[in-house]
Amino acid sequence: MPGDKKYDSDTLSQQKKAREEFLELKRIQSGEAKAPLPPSADAVIPETIKEKSENFWFYNKWLVIGIVSLALIITVCVAQCVSRTDYDLKVVLFTAKMVSTQDTELITKYLEKRCDDVNGDGEVNVQVINCSYNENGNRQLAQTSNAKIQAIIVSEPDCVLFITDDITTARLYSISTTAALFDDNSVELDKEFYSACQSSETYPLPENLTMYRRHITDKQLKQDESVEKCYSAAGKLLDRLTVK
Repeated sequence: MPGDKKYDSDTLSQQKKAREEFLELKRIQSGEAKAPLPPSADAVIPETIKEKSENFWFYNKWLVIGIVSLALIITVCVAQCVSRTDYDLKVVLFTAKMVSTQDTELITKYLEKRCDDVNGDGEVNVQVINCSYNENGNRQLAQTSNAKIQAIIVSEPDCVLFITDDITTARLYSISTTAALFDDNSVELDKEFYSACQSSETYPLPENLTMYRRHITDKQLKQDESVEKCYSAAGKLLDRLTVK
């Protein structure tokens, strides 16, 4: 109220502040001073390293995540390509009696000793694709093996060697679209093979195993150089199995 010292002091302070703000506004209008940033703009400007990092992450985190994910995918793909074995020959093992993993590995080693270095990498690597099943066992496994064999015949012409027994040989001809599924170059696997590749007498290898070379036309051989090399190497391997 008038006459109150505190009231008079507050009034004078407010008048002084108002005059200062008015003079500052005039200086800004005349260009003598710069307009201050609004509080909101001043608050979002990062100053410290931590604030700048947090600001960058807030606006760019999805871009960073995308780049890192893409880099990881590329790294994994390259690593798989580098570490993947380049096989000289692929051999399909298709029997109506199960062949163990251990025996499959022994067959692989047996064939590698008699195979050429087809791709010229200084190593001999043979892949034995185990499609064996029990004829009187799990029907689903038998169906899976048959489906796998059909897919190989249709889409993998570089699988030129097949090891089969009497039952699966007949089965292959029944599902083949051509009568000439195998050529005349075949070998009945002998006692030496069984002795080297059979790990247990309790679970012996199927009887009457024969290795066949798949019939491939001259046109197919000319179209694919890699298939031609595999076809030729398969013939040499069969010859070495024949000659003792």
